[in-house]
Amino acid sequence: MPRARRQTSAVITTLPVFKRLVALWIVLIVISGAVLSWHSLWGISLLWGFSVCLVPAMVFARFAGQIRGAWGIRQSVNRFYSAESAKLILTAVLFAVVFTRDVAISIPVFLCAFVAAQIAQLIVTAASIRQRNGQPKAG
Repeated sequence: MPRARRQTSAVITTLPVFKRLVALWIVLIVISGAVLSWHSLWGISLLWGFSVCLVPAMVFARFAGQIRGAWGIRQSVNRFYSAESAKLILTAVLFAVVFTRDVAISIPVFLCAFVAAQIAQLIVTAASIRQRNGQPKAG
């Protein structure tokens, strides 16, 4: 007798990545504000570095989080590519804005903030995926 196939939903549950990235951005804005009161150049540089990384990531998470099901695979793939394209274009535009403004920033602090936000974003995304898959948190 053949085994009964378990019915699975065609809808993929939305990952809470967007909300977690917004929360991360708010925490980093608060850190930037604290540094801003101590050293204004560094505070502005941190704020821009965090924002140039996380705002496009939030846009991607919002668009990619709307991909549902396996019925329209081609449509899902196209939407994913559109989300990634929007993220890359927005990142390039924000970098251009930062480097063409008349307000001074510290380039090393800006780049360090960008890299730190990128690493934090990857950790938040990995934790969201791990939690969705039911794996226990490390540590």
